[in-house]
Amino acid sequence: MKSPPWLLVAPGLMESGRSVILEAAEARHATGPLRRRPGDEVILVDGAGLVARAVLRIAEGQVVEAEIVDMRAEEPPHSEGVMLAMAVVGNRAVEWAIQKSVEIGVRRFLPLVTDRTQVKRGTLSGRAEHWRRIALQALKQSHRPWAMEIANIRPLAEVVDSDTLGRGGVVAGRNGVALADLPPSAGRLLVVGPEGGFSPDEGKLFADRGWPRLRLGVHTLRTETAAVVGAAMLVARDEGLLTVRK
Repeated sequence: MKSPPWLLVAPGLMESGRSVILEAAEARHATGPLRRRPGDEVILVDGAGLVARAVLRIAEGQVVEAEIVDMRAEEPPHSEGVMLAMAVVGNRAVEWAIQKSVEIGVRRFLPLVTDRTQVKRGTLSGRAEHWRRIALQALKQSHRPWAMEIANIRPLAEVVDSDTLGRGGVVAGRNGVALADLPPSAGRLLVVGPEGGFSPDEGKLFADRGWPRLRLGVHTLRTETAAVVGAAMLVARDEGLLTVRK
């Protein structure tokens, strides 16, 4: 038997024993593609750590009401986790990278404007909010109780100079070192450039700060592929899923 589907609820609405009315988009998803009916069990999640088992009482088109049976609060992650800073490319590519980043456990996604960003700046207005909705939808697939944070679009230099990034970063690059050879001081932020790579000035920016380069393989990868592959490598290292040589 399949496990109950996960559905989104806005933060602050869930209480044990309470009925919750789903937003129209989630209601249509529940009664349409998921074919949920009254009496069916679902899992509700708010992206802020609350996960509830619920039973549908009303399920008619855009009107879905679910009664919460029991609920648990998941503790927030204890460490800062892996952050991914990726140059903005085509919108579908960014959406795909965000979805996969949620699935593999990236904690924070930082969209970047670089010297060689080819997307017109005027088309970026409102994109961050759209990507936040994409990230929320992705947590249902991955059964993730805490949403991945999506930062506002920022210039690369501003991100590199930010005091919020802790111990620095790692730059994806074909001439980099293997994951096992990253220095112990390497931070948890992975920076991935556009298809044309980073400019010489940006390369100097990284070099001046001592950020190492990480080799992702022998083939040339698209920006979004490099972002997900590299982030998965750092997440595996961060979560102790592989042995790294000292």
